[in-house]
Amino acid sequence: MASTSSKRKTVQSEERPKWVPLREDQHSELSAIARELMLARSQKTERITENTVIRLAVDLVIRHPELLVGDTEDDLRTNLFDRFGQLLERERELLAGGTEEEGGNQ
Repeated sequence: MASTSSKRKTVQSEERPKWVPLREDQHSELSAIARELMLARSQKTERITENTVIRLAVDLVIRHPELLVGDTEDDLRTNLFDRFGQLLERERELLAGGTEEEGGNQ
């Protein structure tokens, strides 16, 4: 148990706090997501908090900055959601057996 505790302290010491104001809907949804993830865990070794979810979202943006296109927060959000929608639709097509245009790409 001490090794898990010391590991978490090491990770926390490497983290730097960043204060980000959230809209009420973001705060509520973030809380709900963290709570649902906590309840759905198969291993109860690590807490999943709102900060956990925020760090994952930041990691996603850092790993894929090409998804951020636009001049304003609204532009960035709209374009990001549109691109995610396209990627999810493409994934659904692939899982459903592909599209007609795949047949011609041999």
